[in-house]
Amino acid sequence: MAEKINLELSLQTTPSRMIKKKLVSSDIDLNNKLRLPRREFEKFIIPQMEWGLVENLEKSVEVIVRDVNGTDYHVTLMKYQSGDYFFVDTWNDIVKAKGFKLGDQITLTWDKDAEIFYIM
Repeated sequence: MAEKINLELSLQTTPSRMIKKKLVSSDIDLNNKLRLPRREFEKFIIPQMEWGLVENLEKSVEVIVRDVNGTDYHVTLMKYQSGDYFFVDTWNDIVKAKGFKLGDQITLTWDKDAEIFYIM
């Protein structure tokens, strides 16, 4: 008798590698930047990134942020002198496209194989 095999695919990520962020006014105003939670970023994201990308964060690097609909946004990721990490430049494009508001919670995860962020 043939054995049933489940071939269902899933895009689930490990919850421990997700960064959750409640948006504050500075994340959605005209400053056009999102401050990423430093502790979680350094614990869950940095170890997954290629070293060349990590060592250029202080100069800034362009990364892709993909939403659940498959839309890609090109955003600048930067580490400020304070040690904080930010999405800058085109971050407000995502805010407008997704209709983010004060108090909304977003979830970010890094796909080390594709080298992109997913935003939910």
